[in-house]
Amino acid sequence: MVKHVSIFTLKDKSEIKHFVEMLEEVGKNYPLIIKSEIGVNMSEQLPVGPHFGDVIQIIEFKNEDDLNNYPKSKEHQKLLTDGPEMETVTAIDYII
Repeated sequence: MVKHVSIFTLKDKSEIKHFVEMLEEVGKNYPLIIKSEIGVNMSEQLPVGPHFGDVIQIIEFKNEDDLNNYPKSKEHQKLLTDGPEMETVTAIDYII
């Protein structure tokens, strides 16, 4: 199993709800995703300390091939074309 974790910081915070809905759709509709968990940051961004993103998505895939096919999928491509503009996106993949 492989986990793919993405932390999104949106330029326009008013688009968070819509973006979460888009991520939920991907988690339900992309057949190679075993599990998808989405969360919205509840902490205040302090002037000093770590940067807090707005939204996190944690996805589980069966193997690295499924993970590597995800960015090319129509579901992922729709996030890029129809989703909100991002300030930053940080991701990490690891084997579980």
